Amino acid sequence: MIQDNPSLDNFNQMNFDEKAWHVWHRATFLIVRQSKNYRVNLYHLNGYYIQLFYHVTRNKIERIAATPSHKVVNNYLPMIELDLDGIVN
Repeated sequence: MIQDNPSLDNFNQMNFDEKAWHVWHRATFLIVRQSKNYRVNLYHLNGYYIQLFYHVTRNKIERIAATPSHKVVNNYLPMIELDLDGIVN
């Protein structure tokens, strides 16, 4: 039986299919980044981050990894554009 919002430790101990289920049904999508061979989606769930590594040429998800570290977000910051012209002081 699939539980609601697993802890980080429980998530990392799950098999690939269980991790994928939680990503699709429970996690919040944040952003995607592209590297040479991978499209990496960043999700947030229960206070931790999940990266889903999709290999573009192999057309398959190769890894789903979770971390509590906010540093993982640094890899995605260059993709974020802010339009500050519309902000009024």
